[in-house]
Amino acid sequence: MNGLLTALITVIVFMFIILVHEFGHFIAAKAVGVTVHEFSIGFGPVIWKKQGKSTLYSLRLFPIGGFVKLEGEDESSDDPGALNNKPAWKRLIVMAAGATFNLILGLIVFIGIYANTPEFPTLKIGEFIDEAKSTATVEVLQQGDEIVSFNGKRVYYYNDLSFMGSMKKDDSPINLTIKRAGHYMDVTVNPVRLGERYLIGIEAQKEPVGFWGAIKYGVMETFFTMRLVIYSLGMLITGEVGISDMSGPVGASTVISQAASAGALSLFNIFAMLSVNVGLFNLIPFPALDGGRIFFLLIEMIRRKPIPPEKEGMVHFIGLILLLILMVFVTSSDIYKLFLPKG
Repeated sequence: MNGLLTALITVIVFMFIILVHEFGHFIAAKAVGVTVHEFSIGFGPVIWKKQGKSTLYSLRLFPIGGFVKLEGEDESSDDPGALNNKPAWKRLIVMAAGATFNLILGLIVFIGIYANTPEFPTLKIGEFIDEAKSTATVEVLQQGDEIVSFNGKRVYYYNDLSFMGSMKKDDSPINLTIKRAGHYMDVTVNPVRLGERYLIGIEAQKEPVGFWGAIKYGVMETFFTMRLVIYSLGMLITGEVGISDMSGPVGASTVISQAASAGALSLFNIFAMLSVNVGLFNLIPFPALDGGRIFFLLIEMIRRKPIPPEKEGMVHFIGLILLLILMVFVTSSDIYKLFLPKG
């Protein structure tokens, strides 16, 4: 895809995700009576602005973030509309609204994708691939068996099974729990090697999606994406992957370009995944993120005593600096990988 078009699509995707996130904070703040001084998309110099009745709406040069400036958010204020003068539960609603809106956006887009998908694989076994027909797999499994768990881990729909299968890197036996004619059975099969992957060796039965199916699969896909984010963070914490393996807007642009080239549904799928990622990432209890502010609020609600806004604001400021440093590192890494000679 043309580089300029890729950049434009990437900017639009991130701008919309950020817009929805900040709108969540904005609408929640207005709903509980907090004074909103500015609603901004992007950081850096202002390239467009409009003064509303009580709020300045602005668009800034770098579309990699955004913010809603609230009265009394990081400092003490005597204004009755200040955030620091609102009950803790109202402040909690304001802080959680941005991420919640991102999760809802992802859910709505996933439902829309499945509404345009005629049929989808189930956990029921359909056919056996040619490579599996000569193995003991066909003696253990039968058409119509429904896979319930994979190596002791519950699977809820086809993408769970597909992901667990993609993580298998050796030819060790696979322990499955299956449901056959209303009865549960534990079976063991030897995987089939196909390229670098080790598969069960089956093709799934498909079923029509329909209206209720679109909602069901949309919800499942949203929770599946959330589990992937948590799983990835766990790998980062345990050192299975490094910070250099992370991607920012530059790295995401490559994925967005590939998805756009594959069609509208692929592009919307990446869009929904990014929205869920942004929502869940913001709930991490790290300073400057919504999750960090929620963490301080929960401490306040437990000890029944507010933390001085100036001290909390300083912690969030330090967190913001660390996040900006991380963003610079990740972006530099993305650019390096972009121009790194292949092969």
